[in-house]
Amino acid sequence: MTREEYLNELKSSIMSLSSDEQAEAIQYYSDYFDEADDDEKVMRELGTPEELAKTIIEKFANALVDTKKSGEGDSGEDDSSDNAGSGNRSIDALYFEFAKNKVVNLSMDFGAAEVALIEGDKYSIETRGLQEECINCYLNKEGTLVVSNNRRFNLNFWSHNRRSRIVPRILVTVPKNASVEKLRISVGAGKLVSRKISLSCQSGSVSVDAGNLVLDGIFGGKINVRCGMGNLEYKGSITGNINLDCGMGSVRLYLKGDPKTYSYDAKVGLGDFRFNDEKKSGVCQIYNNQKLENHFSVNCGMGSVTIKIDQ
Repeated sequence: MTREEYLNELKSSIMSLSSDEQAEAIQYYSDYFDEADDDEKVMRELGTPEELAKTIIEKFANALVDTKKSGEGDSGEDDSSDNAGSGNRSIDALYFEFAKNKVVNLSMDFGAAEVALIEGDKYSIETRGLQEECINCYLNKEGTLVVSNNRRFNLNFWSHNRRSRIVPRILVTVPKNASVEKLRISVGAGKLVSRKISLSCQSGSVSVDAGNLVLDGIFGGKINVRCGMGNLEYKGSITGNINLDCGMGSVRLYLKGDPKTYSYDAKVGLGDFRFNDEKKSGVCQIYNNQKLENHFSVNCGMGSVTIKIDQ
């Protein structure tokens, strides 16, 4: 394994951390390689990327707990602003776990947090930097696993006077080759990025407002797509009659399938629309008299929509 491959695997294994923490860790160990000038020796010393990742994640988790403890019992004018509106409740790590055979549908709705979606052996949700009342996580009687953090954050979180700027982050784990009937993923102003997973669904929706949503390994039937001012990237499959709406953002779909079985209608404002090798820009409308078994109905305002399909 080369140094670059090692660091890439390490980065993939610490996606539960915030972007700043990931960058800090990767920079530290990149410098470590440079200083040692012996890549093989360093890799033997550090262990596998997965083993090192566990150490890094534990380090940041312990730092979170230490920061919380160091603030307890302190006095001073900053305390009132740090704890205002929080009822002096601590921000700690939370963990939820659900049996694979109990989950029929999956609904995830995230506000301003950083979210990583990875593959494992069960459904689980881990959080850092969120108060318990800011996260909803439960399995309802219909078998829908609901994960949501749309509750408004205390604005003091973003204050320069705050001693610890812990970015709210959530790690969602789904079982390998999991299958649900309905899938819903919605991102507001935050970010959700997935490692390559294998999650299939019969129908659903993915949407992003002003944030960033990157999905790799979703294999669905009819999945409607909506993007406001953010960025949405999707890798996997989508079939059936699909509605795709894009305002001022960017949508990129990289789909597995037979291009000959897909058709589309499109309304384009001042944006750009690409469907495989076809490109449309500016104000135009394209109607297809013969809708195939898989059909996109696209509304693109001032944004950009790219759909690429290959086998």
